[in-house]
Amino acid sequence: MAIIVALCLTVLLVAAGLVVDFGLVRIDRQVDKSAADSATLAGLHGLNGGDGNAHPYMGVCTAVRYLKENNARFAGINESVGWTDGNDVGTASGCSDSTLRAKTCIPGDPSSWAKFTWNGTWSGMPLVVTIQSGYSLTGSTWSEDTLDASRTDDSDGAQGCDQMAVIVTQSRDPGLGSLATSSDLRTTIRTVGRVEQRPGGAAPALLLLEPHDCPVLGTGSASADTSWIHVYGSLASNGATQAGTIHADSDATGDCTGGSNEQILWGRQSNGIVAYAAPLATNPALPDATQPGSITTVAGADGKATNYIYDGLTNVYASGALGPAAAATATKTAPTGRSAIGRTLVDQRYRSTVRSAMLAADGVFAAGSAGYVTFPPAVDACKPTQANVNALRDPDGTVLDPTSKVWIDCPSPGRFNPTGNLSIPAGTIVINSVVAPDATLSLPDAHHVYVAGQPSKPNAIDLNSSGQFQMNTNGNLSGSSCSVGQNPDKAVLFLKQGSFKEANTANLVRMCRTTVFLMSGQADGCVPTVDGAQPTSSPCTSGLGSGQFTQNGGSIDWTAPDTMDITTDSDGNALPAATAAWSDPNGPEDLALWSESSANNSTTFSMTGGGLFSVRGVFMTPNAVPFQLGGGAFLNLTNAQFIARTIQLNGSGTKIDMRVDPNSAVTLPKLELVGLVR
Repeated sequence: MAIIVALCLTVLLVAAGLVVDFGLVRIDRQVDKSAADSATLAGLHGLNGGDGNAHPYMGVCTAVRYLKENNARFAGINESVGWTDGNDVGTASGCSDSTLRAKTCIPGDPSSWAKFTWNGTWSGMPLVVTIQSGYSLTGSTWSEDTLDASRTDDSDGAQGCDQMAVIVTQSRDPGLGSLATSSDLRTTIRTVGRVEQRPGGAAPALLLLEPHDCPVLGTGSASADTSWIHVYGSLASNGATQAGTIHADSDATGDCTGGSNEQILWGRQSNGIVAYAAPLATNPALPDATQPGSITTVAGADGKATNYIYDGLTNVYASGALGPAAAATATKTAPTGRSAIGRTLVDQRYRSTVRSAMLAADGVFAAGSAGYVTFPPAVDACKPTQANVNALRDPDGTVLDPTSKVWIDCPSPGRFNPTGNLSIPAGTIVINSVVAPDATLSLPDAHHVYVAGQPSKPNAIDLNSSGQFQMNTNGNLSGSSCSVGQNPDKAVLFLKQGSFKEANTANLVRMCRTTVFLMSGQADGCVPTVDGAQPTSSPCTSGLGSGQFTQNGGSIDWTAPDTMDITTDSDGNALPAATAAWSDPNGPEDLALWSESSANNSTTFSMTGGGLFSVRGVFMTPNAVPFQLGGGAFLNLTNAQFIARTIQLNGSGTKIDMRVDPNSAVTLPKLELVGLVR
């Protein structure tokens, strides 16, 4: 009995030791996991610097301080040492170095990430804490990543910049458990959290994508009060308010000297470039003191000298006033710093839809005229008369109507120049030629128009004489101009090869609720395959691309598709119906123009007509350098948003007022918490 009891006691003592020791290890794991979860959530909030971008060093520091202040076992953390970037290259402290704290995460670039490691002790045993942002789940070997629930949430869509990890490794002396093992008992836990960059900030009237050079935005005259661009605050239908906003991505490290004409923002005269405050939602006659105007640059965030950013506070400033009358006595605020915005949010909303729409349009051109109504051989398809059009019949013998499809073949090197005014009442129209009318070409019921252009001709639509081009006007006019407000009717215009050019004071372009896709001579329109591409002078395989928009005379009346009055909730988040409307290839909501082409002179991209000037919608020309606006007149661009590499006002006397409803434009990013994903 004594022998049996002795043997049993040995086994019982070992078992008891293991139970106690592994129970303590389990408690360690639970405490560490709870602390890591809370620290990760705190750190995710710390990533947000208010500019919609992740700031890794700020986020990691916030997580470090949370652990240090809220759990005794981490109280010995020294936040001054242990810092590296994502490549394990040593850096200064992310809690004290202002330059590091201002850095934003660059997707896929570990040198922009932040990592903190502390090797300490707890109860005399090693304790290691590692906190990192960005953090990639790709290639992760943690056992939990093999679980089905984890495998469904392993996104690296932001290439690490949206994620933060807290890893805690703790060792414990085995105690009684040493009867079974002499090794330390060690546990390691990991928590990963995620944020998401979403739209929801203010909608800038001007988003300027040039990353390095100067000037990015310039007025056209140095004479006082003869040329300006003023951006006003707005009050949306859903009660949302926003300040007038301008942002430039340039860091002024390129062709910039800080001298005359070498600033990012070149006002050239008193009140040349001004952004005004948001109206107070409860009393729109008063400014909202919490939302003054906003003019921001990346150079400002990088600490660049002010003479590189703007040419004086008198010429360029943000105001807390609603407009010029009160601005004279209101405080003028210099442009401030903000991280690069880029085109990512525009791409997230529209890019895949635009690219697929252009590819589908290329298929229309390639498929030929089968299934379309065509002119008989006796008719000169390059110069048809109204009688020729009236004689056309659908396959069922009826006259043309909005359900009809018409194919017009005008062989090279001809041009489609109807004899006199011409109206084609079909819904789908393909013109396999250059469109160059000397009179009025009207497509009143057209919802899909395809113009092929010719490789030997620079312009697909060429209005050089007294030609006029009008489409989708039936039911969309208020008086003689395109109506505004919501309407389900919309249209698309595709130009395969060549530019859209209007060059005579007698010309008129009227396109109601129409999105124009300039395909730049390439099947996919040179649209990038990923979001957020950098501006380039060679966006197409052929270089510049041929899809410019040039209006150097005449009148323009152009509105984008507008089927919804309210597209976001009170927090700025997109409504499901709006997401669907933005993704409609038959007329993406609020999108007026998309062209990836670049430019080789200052007038290639321009809207400088001298007559009627009414445009509404998002004008996306990310490689236009510059996009020129002007015409020697006052231009009220309500709900027009321009996204270009640079913008320049043309000549003296160009006075532009802009006011953008965030429900009708692409908004600046904000970071929102997704939560813990591991």
